[in-house]
Amino acid sequence: MLFVPVRRELAFQHGDHRLVGDLHLPPTASSDAPVPAVVMVEGSGPSSGEYARNWESTGERMAAAGLAVFGYDKPGCGESTGDWTRLTLHGRAQETLAAVAAVAGQPDIDADRIALFGGSQGGWVAPLAAVESDAVKAVVTLSGPGVTVAESEEYQVRAEGEHDGYTEEEISTALALFHRVLDRLRAGDDPADVLAGEVHLLGTRAAELAEVTNVKDLAFFARIADYDPVPALEALRCPLLAIFGERDVHVPTRASVEAYEAAFARSGHRQHQIVVFPGADHRIMLPDPATGVPRRAPGLFELITSWLARTLAA
Repeated sequence: MLFVPVRRELAFQHGDHRLVGDLHLPPTASSDAPVPAVVMVEGSGPSSGEYARNWESTGERMAAAGLAVFGYDKPGCGESTGDWTRLTLHGRAQETLAAVAAVAGQPDIDADRIALFGGSQGGWVAPLAAVESDAVKAVVTLSGPGVTVAESEEYQVRAEGEHDGYTEEEISTALALFHRVLDRLRAGDDPADVLAGEVHLLGTRAAELAEVTNVKDLAFFARIADYDPVPALEALRCPLLAIFGERDVHVPTRASVEAYEAAFARSGHRQHQIVVFPGADHRIMLPDPATGVPRRAPGLFELITSWLARTLAA
């Protein structure tokens, strides 16, 4: 049976922006019995704290394991001010640490036992934030790429195209478009000019597959395209749980696992666990054998909550 967590709004400042979220707490949490906490780090795109609010009763599951969980609206989403598309991944890491500080300041939270949970793009951000602050005691990544942003995006064009039934010609056109756009952005060309140069392809399936659709997204991609997670992984000192789906069409699972393992071998990091769920997708979902409807892979939540509870034990 799931616990019903206590939920309260928590707002914090980062630069000129006011960011707003919900802190979900076990009903037993108090200033006399503070609990460990998990700060959720969202993936790409606009979002309003979905991991904590909607991700299959995350708050209830964390509460049952004795953990608080905090998720907040990205800048410009929900009740938060600002514009998430103007951030870099380093900027997102600093924002994450501001969230950690806000959570740590709550009287019913044990400030010495705070972890990060980063999904997808958040899997780049969470280790980076952990490296930059001793306040982060553990990291969980879910489908967190071990390759650069550009490499992950290129993989996605091919893998998603094949998965979704695009023709080989459409995939080849999309890949060529992706590389032309990437080269121009790396050269410093204005994203509006880059998009205008491909106007003949806008609205086509190839452009949609390559995600060349608007200036704002291209400008954001230009700022993060060459981010490499390996230096942060090599510098990581806290425990890490990395979870992947074998059939992820957004993140190259095999290359990412190899990058994680190689980085940890070079640094001597030993407090890590890497788990690949067979047959699972980017969200670690599998078709239900009875209905065919996608569902979370069995054992996923138990793995996450038990690892966090054990790692953050007093």
